[in-house]
Amino acid sequence: MNLTPEQLAVVRQYAALLDTVEEGFTYVVESFHNYERTHGDVVLADIFTAFGQIDMTNQQSLASFFAEDEAILAEIERFSAVVDEAWKLDGKLDDQNAKQHIVENHLAPAFEAWKTSILHHLRPYVEQ
Repeated sequence: MNLTPEQLAVVRQYAALLDTVEEGFTYVVESFHNYERTHGDVVLADIFTAFGQIDMTNQQSLASFFAEDEAILAEIERFSAVVDEAWKLDGKLDDQNAKQHIVENHLAPAFEAWKTSILHHLRPYVEQ
């Protein structure tokens, strides 16, 4: 499949955003153990904002760019499982132990697994 230069730029920016979110999760997880990392909650809020951007890009751009690629379309749909993990934090952001447990054991691993899988499919476009 050939993408236009504009579409390739979107895919590359998307991949960069996924890397940034992964770095954010690294910071948030470290903040649970290293109290010098004082901006964990701010970074977590930024991750939630990024999730909105990822979802919007999935629906508005990637789904049309890759309308013929069933594997990528399946990965786009799988992002909802990551969002479902994020919803487990609803009402628990003030409970440090619950937040730590959900982020470390559910949300960050779900995002990492999804990111690895979708980037596997996007790699030929990102590395052109």
